[in-house]
Amino acid sequence: MRPEFRKILLDQRGAAVILWSAFVISIPIYLVIVRKVLGNPNIGTNLSLAEPARIVLWLLAVIDLGYYFYWRRRNLSEETILREGNTVKLFRALEDFRGSLEKRAAHVVSAYVTRKVVIFAIIEACAVYGLVLAVVGRFVEDQYWLSALSVALLAWEFPSGKSVESLVRRVEQTAPGATGSHA
Repeated sequence: MRPEFRKILLDQRGAAVILWSAFVISIPIYLVIVRKVLGNPNIGTNLSLAEPARIVLWLLAVIDLGYYFYWRRRNLSEETILREGNTVKLFRALEDFRGSLEKRAAHVVSAYVTRKVVIFAIIEACAVYGLVLAVVGRFVEDQYWLSALSVALLAWEFPSGKSVESLVRRVEQTAPGATGSHA
C-alpha cells in the first residue's frame, strides 16, 4: 500500500472525531435550550400529557439502549467491518485508491467511520429523549440522567486511532502475498 494512501486512510479517524464532537457538543446545547425554554412558565405544565409521555420516552430510551448494544455487537466488531466493508459506499477522500488492496482498505475504513456515526446517532437519541422530557413535562432530572448516559456512551465510543490502524493493518495482512510485517 502506498504510504500516502495509508496516511489518507488513517486521517479518516479525524473525520470520525469531528462527527463525534458534534454529537457530544449537542448535549450541552440541549441543556441550555431547556434552561431557556423552561423560563416560560406556560411550557411543560400539562401533567396529564407529561406523565404518559415520560413513560413512553423512558421506554424508548431503554429500547434504544438495548438496540445500541445489539447493533454494536452485530455491526461494529472488527471482524464484521472487515467482512462487510465492501458493502459501504466509499468516502470521496478515499476514491483515489490504486489496486485491490487499497480499494479494500478504503471500503473498510469507510465502513468503520459510517458505522461509528450510526452508533453515535443511536446514543444521541437518549439525550434527545431527555430534552423532550424536560420540555414536555419539566422532567429536568430525567434529562440530566439521559444526557449523562449519552455522554458516557459517547466517551466509550470515541473513535481511537488504534481502531483505524488495526483495521488497516488487518487488511494489509490478509492481502495475497502479505508478509505480515507492514509498518
